[in-house]
Amino acid sequence: MVQITQVRLTPVNTPRHGSITCGHVLVELHTDDEQLVGVGEMSDFQHLPRYHVDVADLEGTLNELLVGLDALAITEVEARLERNFPQAGYIYDKSRTIKCGVDVAMWDLAAKRLGVRVVDLLGGPVRDSVPIAYPVFRQQREDDVERNLAMVARRVAEGFDHFRVYVGRRLDLDEAFLRAARDRFGDAITLKSLDFSNLLDPRAACRFVDRVADVGFDLVESPAPHHDLRGLAYARDRLPVPVSEHVYSFRWALDLAAADAVDVFNVSVIAIGGITPARRVFAIAEAAGKSCLVGTTQELSIGTAAAAHVAMATPSVTLPSDPVGPLLYTRDVVREPVSYVGGRLRVPDGPGLGMVLDPERVAACAGPLTWAATDAAAVVDRAPAAGPAPDGAAPAGVAGR
Repeated sequence: MVQITQVRLTPVNTPRHGSITCGHVLVELHTDDEQLVGVGEMSDFQHLPRYHVDVADLEGTLNELLVGLDALAITEVEARLERNFPQAGYIYDKSRTIKCGVDVAMWDLAAKRLGVRVVDLLGGPVRDSVPIAYPVFRQQREDDVERNLAMVARRVAEGFDHFRVYVGRRLDLDEAFLRAARDRFGDAITLKSLDFSNLLDPRAACRFVDRVADVGFDLVESPAPHHDLRGLAYARDRLPVPVSEHVYSFRWALDLAAADAVDVFNVSVIAIGGITPARRVFAIAEAAGKSCLVGTTQELSIGTAAAAHVAMATPSVTLPSDPVGPLLYTRDVVREPVSYVGGRLRVPDGPGLGMVLDPERVAACAGPLTWAATDAAAVVDRAPAAGPAPDGAAPAGVAGR
């Protein structure tokens, strides 16, 4: 038996191109086999509410909970995490970030222990890569329209052909972008979704969808406030395209299924607290006859690799997924980051997640989590701190989920 001997947490900060700096915590599960270390990632703590965890205290807590457990004890680890960090039913609850980092590290550790990839431990791949819908962040100023169009042109040249568009603050600018994008790129792009991010009431969201329906898009996401089952059901009955919603607790998944309020579950590994609970949500979706996509908070390569392994192993993930964090950040922490080829996410070969920490890259961005340079408005809209995003950089926008 190989046992966990130490949990090590390392806070890091990575800037987004032309936008805010996001804090993450790297998780290392060391064992009595010095060559066997599981790695995980508590991704993108830069969400409201505006506080950060005490990383040193959390490290002590996790050592108390996990040291001495077998490297294969994924179920027991999840049970201990759930008792100590219960689901709060809020998509940006800090506890789900904590649980996700540890759970992902456990899957990485267990797969390495067995000499297989995480996707193999999950039952084997049903696809060899993950189709990705690249985000177009929300229009807030008139010059955002042209900047986002230029970004789409660059990503099309790189092989991306699916895009998801955040809408809901400046509907006039959102419409201007959508019409310009369709005129400029035609059928070379597919608009996977209009994501309202729960900003509008369902009637207002539906009116906007009607207004731009001729542009053509596959889904409408979050067209009602948080926890508004009746609003989601109204939109689903009213709209000509499927409706999707983020799933951030088991109770919410069951409520969505029981009310038949949506067509698609957006399941983010981080939003639900890890690979283990994500599998339960996929099971609920499958039993309810719902399609799925894998969502994101915009992780670094470790968290993105975890999402990719899950998507590759899950038959109900039938729609293009969302993780593109490594393309949005100026830094990463691994030797060989995930890659995007022809608009599809691929992970390096190798046991576990296929991720190996790069000590120099980790040291370059290591530092305490802080809100000192980030205000609440910047978090909500991922707005640049000062001035427009530089040419060639990813535009700023609403928190990527």
